[in-house]
Amino acid sequence: MKITKRQITLLGVLYIGSISYLHTYTLATQAAHQHAVISYIMSGLICLVSLWLVSTTLKRFSDRNLLQAMAGRFPVFGRALLVIYLLFLLFICARDIRIISDFTNTVLLNRTPVPILGLMVTATAVYICQGGIRAFLGLSEIYIPIFIASMFIGVLVLMRDLNFTYLVPYFSPDWSGIMEGTWYVFPYQAEILVLPLVISGKYYKAIAGYVSLVIGTVLMVVLLLITQMVLGIPLVERLIHPSYEMIRQIQITDFIDRFDLLLLGFWYPTALSKIAFDLYVLCYTLQIVVPKLSGRLMTAPAGALAFACSVWFFKNALQLFHFNFVLPLIGFIFYLVFPILFFAVLRPRRNKPEPKAG
Repeated sequence: MKITKRQITLLGVLYIGSISYLHTYTLATQAAHQHAVISYIMSGLICLVSLWLVSTTLKRFSDRNLLQAMAGRFPVFGRALLVIYLLFLLFICARDIRIISDFTNTVLLNRTPVPILGLMVTATAVYICQGGIRAFLGLSEIYIPIFIASMFIGVLVLMRDLNFTYLVPYFSPDWSGIMEGTWYVFPYQAEILVLPLVISGKYYKAIAGYVSLVIGTVLMVVLLLITQMVLGIPLVERLIHPSYEMIRQIQITDFIDRFDLLLLGFWYPTALSKIAFDLYVLCYTLQIVVPKLSGRLMTAPAGALAFACSVWFFKNALQLFHFNFVLPLIGFIFYLVFPILFFAVLRPRRNKPEPKAG
């Protein structure tokens, strides 16, 4: 199946711009206060370097992706490395399931137990995942333009509520706090590195990855600025879901006084698609490690395992939030050390055909 630059760009925006809004705004604002925007920009530049390393490495393999190249070049060491990456993907998938389950329980279905919500989210993600990469491309082409348009409409409606004094002082940044905010934001933005891992070099275009990273970062920066100027820095630092609380400020007439529900309806499919893509990458990596397994048939068992881990690993929403203080250290290994390792060891061979991977 042919994948265009536009589809890769939209898929990248969907992957990094769906769940990142929920937790990172609070963490970045606690660390950098009104200069949290700089943390997102610096994190985006670091992600750009990692993405360049991965994209440059992928150019050496026109007919495969990096996971296949690693398993084919180093049958034992490569698969052992993929097993470690597999565990990391399982953790990320479980985290996202629990984030959406807790968010749904908080803002929509307060009386429904979180495990029931998690089971519903997982079942939907499994159903989407079974459609393969074509399903994600279709969903991104439909919902990402709608979500971007609705977000900017919300910004226009909130223009009268913006208070620029919340960003004072403008030119006295705390660079230690900004670097701390970058540390928290980086693992969420760097998730875009998964695209060249599962899309072969024949279809993946580096420029599309760069554009999707820039668009996703701009969207997060704009929404962060609006959230800070509507709610204020002290309030953003103490809310679990500050971006949603900002959206709740939108009221249009007495008929649509809950305009946030309409915007939530545009956003929710992107979050479910992000979890489904987590599951897709998990099953795809598992199929490369064990070629005899069918990735499509493994979606349901892998989804059940991710759901069980989401309940097992995180006892409550507070524990899930505190996990963000540990995640950057793990993400540093997988999103910065691994790209450097791929770039160093996956060098082109001269006069030697590459072995085939499963």
